[in-house]
Amino acid sequence: MGLILYSRETKGSGKHLLKIIQEAVRGYRLEKYASIEDFTERLNQPLMDVSVAVLYAATRSDLMDIIFLGDLLGEIRTVLVLPDSQPETLKKAHILRPRFIATSQNDFKHLASVLKRMMVLYDKPH
Repeated sequence: MGLILYSRETKGSGKHLLKIIQEAVRGYRLEKYASIEDFTERLNQPLMDVSVAVLYAATRSDLMDIIFLGDLLGEIRTVLVLPDSQPETLKKAHILRPRFIATSQNDFKHLASVLKRMMVLYDKPH
């Protein structure tokens, strides 16, 4: 099984997020997408080999792009990384029914442990 990362930001916080994810899911396959077009294309393919998706919305505009793809995410367990923890941002984020929400403001404190646990939990055949 594997993990999908969607992040338009590849420097700064995006680079830090990638490093955390790589360490957390060592031993699992990691697919990275930096454009909404490539990510959409991947979501239109079979997702049976994907356990978790980490979706990084560096801006509120990014979050709206991700929400627009909500129907394509289907049954994928998602982790959202948001630009802030403002009530309006959180309200919009919950439309996607994520399993976990982090913000770039908190330096991804608990993200690694959550991802490790999710990969172990959801990697098992049901």
